[in-house]
Amino acid sequence: MNPGPEQLPRPRPGLAACVELAWRWWLMAMLGLLLLVALLAGLQRAQAQGLREARLEIALQSLRERLQTNLALGFDLAGSHQAQAMLEDLLADDPTLVAAEVFDAGAISLFSTDRGAIGEQVPAEWLLASTGAQAGVATDAQAASLTAWRVVGEEDFTLGLPVHGPFGELAGQVCITSALAPPPSPWPVLAAALAAAFGLTLATLVLARLSLRALASARDEALMDQAATRLQRAEQRIAGALDGLAQAREPL
Repeated sequence: MNPGPEQLPRPRPGLAACVELAWRWWLMAMLGLLLLVALLAGLQRAQAQGLREARLEIALQSLRERLQTNLALGFDLAGSHQAQAMLEDLLADDPTLVAAEVFDAGAISLFSTDRGAIGEQVPAEWLLASTGAQAGVATDAQAASLTAWRVVGEEDFTLGLPVHGPFGELAGQVCITSALAPPPSPWPVLAAALAAAFGLTLATLVLARLSLRALASARDEALMDQAATRLQRAEQRIAGALDGLAQAREPL
């Protein structure tokens, strides 16, 4: 006894069919995931660098306030006896610092943790950055005074603030140089990316299989509709033929 149509096993979509249907969408999802991982890695490093700069800027502002306190007591910047000790103490307290320096309005180093640099011209990048920061004094003196200028190199970066005298005149600049923040560990981001890739792959295969099943079901329904239409037409032809035979037999 042959099984009925409802007892016949329906063909299951295989892995090859799922891959053939969904590989383009999977590839687009993987490319988007790679872009997202690159963006997150860049943001993570930028955040680490920003946190370090914020911490160093607080220390720099504290150092600037102590220098300006000495100026308010009647000392000039070059005659500040505590400046050299403050720079060396700051360097000793933070192992990430490379150097600390105070230079006057003429860009001549007055105090430095590198004793050989005292009396020398500071780097041109520092002078350009500090001059650019002072250009904002005419429009917003308070903001220009609180915002640190920065010079970023290949391996380190320098933050600086203007030092003002008791009457608001520019007495010089104080700056600190620190090593760039090391790149954060990539393993958390990579682990999350691998988990996301696995999840996307699994979801893509599941959706592809469901789509193939839906397509197969729709195709079966279409075939059944076509078969029903043909059967109905056949029944109509048979009925017409029977009517014709009946009419032909009546005279007999």
